[in-house]
Amino acid sequence: MTGRGARSAARADLLVAAVLVTANLARIPHVLTLHPAEPARTIVLAYLLACADLLAIAVRRRYPEAALAVATAAPLATTALPVRPALIGLGIVLCAYTVAVQAPWPRAATIVGTAFAVHLAGGLTAVAAGGSVDGLLAFWGAPRDAWTMATGAAAAYFLPAMAGLTVRTRRVHRAETAARIERDRAAAVAEERARIARELHDIAAHDLSAIVVQAGAADRLLDRDPEAVRATLRSIRVQGRDTLTALRTMVGLMREPDDRTPRPAPLEELVRRARDIGLTIEHRTAGTPRRVPVTIDLAVSRLVQEALANAREHAPGAPVTVDTEFGDTTLRVTVRNAEPDRGPAPATADPGRGHGLLGMRERVQHAGGDLRTGPDSGGWRVTATFPLGPEDER
Repeated sequence: MTGRGARSAARADLLVAAVLVTANLARIPHVLTLHPAEPARTIVLAYLLACADLLAIAVRRRYPEAALAVATAAPLATTALPVRPALIGLGIVLCAYTVAVQAPWPRAATIVGTAFAVHLAGGLTAVAAGGSVDGLLAFWGAPRDAWTMATGAAAAYFLPAMAGLTVRTRRVHRAETAARIERDRAAAVAEERARIARELHDIAAHDLSAIVVQAGAADRLLDRDPEAVRATLRSIRVQGRDTLTALRTMVGLMREPDDRTPRPAPLEELVRRARDIGLTIEHRTAGTPRRVPVTIDLAVSRLVQEALANAREHAPGAPVTVDTEFGDTTLRVTVRNAEPDRGPAPATADPGRGHGLLGMRERVQHAGGDLRTGPDSGGWRVTATFPLGPEDER
């Protein structure tokens, strides 16, 4: 319960206790006329004990155990008096409930059980001494024998305790559910942040590294072939514009996951960019091309980018084929590179690139696909298969 809610509940308890105490004290003049033979101080004492029982209601949330102790002692004390107020014992019901709501069940059972045992022992002692036990929970009737007194006392303690246990169990369940939802939300936020980081890293790794490669080539050709430098600079300009488009696409994917979302660059565009920086690539498509979900489209785009970057780094000069096959229920994308005709590029030639096979696998699995990689006739093959359903055709 929040601080404001707790204060409101405490004020409500105080109000209820004040009303009950006022009603209890208001009966004293009437009871004095009904029992003229009894000393006035005895009647007043009985009603003051009843007030102690009722005032325990006012502090039951803040001091539940102490309140139950007071509510238990007050009815026992009235067994020695000839007059029992009608409201005596009401505090037991509310305090037993409060103990069960606030305390863990083993502790609550111990407290309520101890209070009941004390109450029962006091009632049996009063019965054995020949006294009346009308004052023990008189709202249950007028229990004049041990059996009726014990039954009424057990009901007064354990029925509200069971109700309190039920309420506590539900509250704990709601709290656990809320905590689980919060953990899931935090995990989703962390996953989304990781996905954004991967997207940014891939754009920097693939697109910007290509710009760096072309800028280096332009620098080497500056004095020898100005026309080639101009062509390279135009290619850099196009590549930079495409990189900005990729960034906007990524932000759009994060904000608007629907049909209006910008799509990743098509494979033809990825192939063209790779050719511009020197790769020999053949792109082949089988089946009837159709629009696929954004998650698959993005996975395919990043997969091909990563595979081409791997081919450029680890198999420089080797021809590459990109095969796209649209089946009735699947989309298969395969990137193969032949055996390189010269040794691999130095490890520092393209620093900071991609997330490798692990990044590929995460992307493909996120889109519901399956990734297979391995050697292929001296080269390397990457194959991703994605499921497509009728709903994907649009």
